Amino acid sequence: MLRELFASVVMMVLLMPGCMESSMMNESSESTESSIPFEITFNASTLDRVEDQGADFSLKDDLSDGPVMLLWIGAGCSGCQDWTDMIREQIDNGELDQTNISFVSVHRWSDFETRENVEEAFGSNSTSSHYTPWKVVLPTSSTIALDFSTEQNTDHSLYAAYGNPGTPTLQLVAQNGVVAWESKTYWADESVLEDGLTFFSSQVNTQAVEE
Repeated sequence: MLRELFASVVMMVLLMPGCMESSMMNESSESTESSIPFEITFNASTLDRVEDQGADFSLKDDLSDGPVMLLWIGAGCSGCQDWTDMIREQIDNGELDQTNISFVSVHRWSDFETRENVEEAFGSNSTSSHYTPWKVVLPTSSTIALDFSTEQNTDHSLYAAYGNPGTPTLQLVAQNGVVAWESKTYWADESVLEDGLTFFSSQVNTQAVEE
């Protein structure tokens, strides 16, 4: 009986530190997430084509002209290629002429794919199968998210700040740097894109009805 009681006490002592450590890790994780500002921006290099309008990209600068739809891509991602082709076709057909939302493709997998991989898949109008006529941005795992208002370092990686998005992921960023809408739909879907593009107008209409 005493031996069983002793064994139970030992097990409790052994288990308690682990439980406490797990709890502390969860609290630390929640604290980290909560410390990421809602309003963020970032700077990164581009493919430096004519379409990229320079070798350097600033999300904040682009947002000064209107909301931005980020398309997180991988060079070998079939869904990313599908979304790129559909959006390009809609642009070519004039279907997006009435929106002030611009598109930016953001490379997600810099640790596994090279600039050349991205260039080959999306960069060239003459040689790429999935040519991207809008900006293609090339952050890395060391790219840091910035506070939108102050442009100070948030100490969080770009990927973490945007929720470690898979590919493809569409994120509509409002002009204050807040991700206002998101879709992780893998294959291109016109209705999903329309939902994203009309998000702000639907919000305005909803507020008008409520008032």
